[in-house]
Amino acid sequence: MESFVGGPWALPWSPTACALARAAIREVLPQWDLCDLVPTAELLVSELVCNALRHASGPLRLTLERVSYVRCLVSDGSSEPPRRTDAGSDDEHGRGLTLVGTLAARWGFEPGPVGKTVWFELSTDTAPEGDEAAPENDREYEAE
Repeated sequence: MESFVGGPWALPWSPTACALARAAIREVLPQWDLCDLVPTAELLVSELVCNALRHASGPLRLTLERVSYVRCLVSDGSSEPPRRTDAGSDDEHGRGLTLVGTLAARWGFEPGPVGKTVWFELSTDTAPEGDEAAPENDREYEAE
């Protein structure tokens, strides 16, 4: 299968970065005949970009890759790895990575020369499997 890459796009260090990342998803995935993945990919890219804005530092960059799956990569300038938290029922934050782990086929992070890249993959064959992917997500999170 031929591979495709969208981006990388530099995103501003502002709340508008989430909207720009979603717009990139809406533009690129239909070009790859993957319209069905747009809603899930938009939600998950918003989570990763929002997490970067909240917990990391710039620069902020988005890249999309397609081989036999779609991989969305969000890079920032912080070397701190992402971490899931156990959000309580009254907590306003702390559910993003759990959501990513539930909806993505796989997800993880990779340290870079400057900062890190947090990524998720969506299957192009069928919709994400949800809970069945969770054990693998934990392994991907720790080593990739």
